[in-house]
Amino acid sequence: YELLDTGVFDQDRYFDVFVEYAKANPNDIAIRISIVNRSKQPAPVSLLPSLWFRNVWSWGRSGEGFGPEPRIWIEDGRVHCEQQELGRYVFEVEGAEEYIFTNNETNKELLYNSANSTPYVKDAFHRYVVEGEKEAVNPHQQGTKCAGVLRLVIPPGETAEVRIRLWAQSEAPTQIFGTPFDRLM
Repeated sequence: YELLDTGVFDQDRYFDVFVEYAKANPNDIAIRISIVNRSKQPAPVSLLPSLWFRNVWSWGRSGEGFGPEPRIWIEDGRVHCEQQELGRYVFEVEGAEEYIFTNNETNKELLYNSANSTPYVKDAFHRYVVEGEKEAVNPHQQGTKCAGVLRLVIPPGETAEVRIRLWAQSEAPTQIFGTPFDRLM
């Protein structure tokens, strides 16, 4: 039984998604996502380029790699993140309609029928975008997980490109996107 046997590609109604990474330096990562509409119709797609910290703070351990809970927040229209060992970084998704935030914590209520330690849990982005549950994300725009939200309608046979950048605040590029980004990619 192969993927083609499922029928998901019948009538060519699918997207191809390509993700490319490049580094201007060890602390400056450029990402380009290309989404190709293989359909003969215009097609909507929601894209949520995300940034999160691996949850090691809730393990109750200490030592290298087990510092205090990191944080991600919005400041002056940009997403900032800080972790004890890595320092402070900036994350930007070109054309993001908004940034949404939650915590990288398991939804224990859903999975184990026990209380969550925070009202903002891992599945918040799905609940926000797919189910329309606006209160699922943190209204204070902070947490340990963040996504830029892009709602696109891609014409048939066309490609939409999204540019993303993550850089150390102390090493900010002179131009975030544009020609230097394209040359780097």
